[in-house]
Amino acid sequence: MSAADKIMRPGAHGDVAELTGAHTKRRQIQNLARNGIPHTINAAGWPVVMWSAVDGSAKKAPEADGAWSSNAMRSAA
Repeated sequence: MSAADKIMRPGAHGDVAELTGAHTKRRQIQNLARNGIPHTINAAGWPVVMWSAVDGSAKKAPEADGAWSSNAMRSAA
């Protein structure tokens, strides 16, 4: 699968417009941000969304063992 297959087509008539229901850059960005969909902005100013962010195939970051604690607290114990 090429990199082009992994991103939605940006633009007023692309996949992102279909996803958001908006056909302007500003409205697409607002809609994506409001719905918590991860995206970046390309050089032309259009939002770019990875397919994995929408179809559920994104891999989750591994959970750290235990909660965070200061190194100063660890050495004192």
